[in-house]
Amino acid sequence: MLRGQEVVSAVIFASLLVLTVGCTLRVGDFTVASSKNIGMLSQKGDHVEGEDCSSKFLMFPVAGPMDPNFKTAMDRALEKAKGDVIVEAVLWETKVNMIIFSQHCFKVEGNVARGEFGKKM
Repeated sequence: MLRGQEVVSAVIFASLLVLTVGCTLRVGDFTVASSKNIGMLSQKGDHVEGEDCSSKFLMFPVAGPMDPNFKTAMDRALEKAKGDVIVEAVLWETKVNMIIFSQHCFKVEGNVARGEFGKKM
């Protein structure tokens, strides 16, 4: 049999466990994804990843923007390889919420490609 103090400790521990949660959600898959205007595509290139994250302490931002977004994550991935589009793109969203700290991230990964501007498709 549990004593009163042990029951209280167990309830407090269970409550803290419930308040400390996190998840990663696969948001989508795309054949081609870009935040740029493009014409024809050239051959695919290297695999790239881009991320935009926000960290908060007591609801106040301590790192990154107030709210992250996919466009910034995609732009960062494209800038790494100097590409125009991401082919076979996968988008991820991750949230971690604790009692006094939280983090929210968007991640884009895929293969970079270059576009041929000024040509009609």
